[in-house]
Amino acid sequence: MEILKIEDIFGDLPELETPRLILRKLKAEDAEDMFEYASDPEVARDVTWPPHKHIDDSVAFLNSVLQKYSKKEVEGWGVALKESGKLIGTCGFVWWKPEHAKAEIGYALSRKYWGRGLMTEAVTAVMDFGFDKMKLNRLEARCTAANIGSEKVMRKNGMKYEGILRDVLYVKGAFMTLKSYSILRSEFHPA
Repeated sequence: MEILKIEDIFGDLPELETPRLILRKLKAEDAEDMFEYASDPEVARDVTWPPHKHIDDSVAFLNSVLQKYSKKEVEGWGVALKESGKLIGTCGFVWWKPEHAKAEIGYALSRKYWGRGLMTEAVTAVMDFGFDKMKLNRLEARCTAANIGSEKVMRKNGMKYEGILRDVLYVKGAFMTLKSYSILRSEFHPA
């Protein structure tokens, strides 16, 4: 098995296109759009980060992403509407272990766009990138037990439920129990 280098893949994150979305590098100018959804307590409820209280929180997050881009580290895409260019979320890899040909995917979406199949579309593009360009054999995703929408995205993309990870993370002052899903290269069939 050929072991790829993270910097070879993430050195210049390519733009991905779906029927309704553009997945692109995040940029400093995305702060207002990001703050619009990241300040929503409903969006932040089931993720590891707290709601952004001020636009400076969004600016700080974007600066950390831009720093990772410059260091050629694993980082995700901004999810933008093709018709307007508006940033409505993020989608990408949380981590990647090239030596094991596996990675984890994560995503967040503005509540205004929930229930439209947009994140399923974005995740399909990211999964395709992972299996094709990153030569993954296994792709994982996790969500809180209460996050039914995220679980639907995983299932619609062919991921299989693997079980409960009890108190696996300590975030926001509490332990978080997560549901674990995965898909193997042999099971992935993009729509």
